[in-house]
Amino acid sequence: MPRALILGATGQDGQFLADFLLGKNYEVLGISRSKAPFQTNPLNLKRPSFKTIDIANTQGLSELISNFRPDEIYNLAGESSVSKSFKDPEKTIESNVVGLVSLLSILVNNPKLHSTRVFQASSAEMFGSSNEPLNENSPFKPVSPYSISKLAAHKICHSYRENFGLWISCGILFNHESELRPDSFVFQKIITSAVAISRKEANSMTLGNLDISRDWGYSKEYVEAMWLILQADNPKDYVVATGTRHSLRDLIELVFKNLQIKGGLDEFIKIDSSFARPTDVESTVGDPRKIEADLGWKAKTRFEELVDILVRHQLKDSL
Repeated sequence: MPRALILGATGQDGQFLADFLLGKNYEVLGISRSKAPFQTNPLNLKRPSFKTIDIANTQGLSELISNFRPDEIYNLAGESSVSKSFKDPEKTIESNVVGLVSLLSILVNNPKLHSTRVFQASSAEMFGSSNEPLNENSPFKPVSPYSISKLAAHKICHSYRENFGLWISCGILFNHESELRPDSFVFQKIITSAVAISRKEANSMTLGNLDISRDWGYSKEYVEAMWLILQADNPKDYVVATGTRHSLRDLIELVFKNLQIKGGLDEFIKIDSSFARPTDVESTVGDPRKIEADLGWKAKTRFEELVDILVRHQLKDSL
């Protein structure tokens, strides 16, 4: 039975990945700083064994990995909010870079772990803004503390792969959402606020910029891509994306249509420049042709279907 260790097991990706791997008869150990998100299980996902640990605790992490001897490690841990990174850049860099270095150093220093395969969750934010589809060879232009930290981690993985021979692959993940996403992320905030408006529990929602565009996919599908990346013959980096782009304005209009909210956006949307980031990525879309050609992965859930899934869940969850 293969063994997998998931760092950041309580996030949306970690929870879906654990369920996916357990369905493939893996022995799965999840770790995170807090078990709080596991206290509820609205989607009835299969749960892994779990330990609470901060990955910055190198000694504790080393003992855990040495004892568990995983075949695969999925590093999904760290700060994932661009907005929070502007408020506390030091914590963001420490969370996304220092913990990774500790993890990779543990593998280098233990010969029994040299064959362990590592998946690093890299981010499309590393690219900055672009109107052209972005692939594995596109230039990086990070504009936030978050994207800078993710690019540093991405390059560190390359260094350990090339200099120490570790089996490390980076999945450059474009935006992906799910029923497990908190309201602190704009996609879920819009859906939660719109449901409240549809029920006359709120009159409006406040946002920063309706014209930013993203390539949004479904987390439940993206974790399969993570697994496939570690089943490849050789470690490589892959863009994980849908290849389609939509704006926040598109999202709001679709959510309002789904909820049968009558009236124009001007009636319900308030624009507040203070909600906008100091610097923001205006537009991104991924080019996922490499992962489809090499590994056969392709996003199946269309944007409209994703919105429908999340709206239905929010309606049910907020009763």
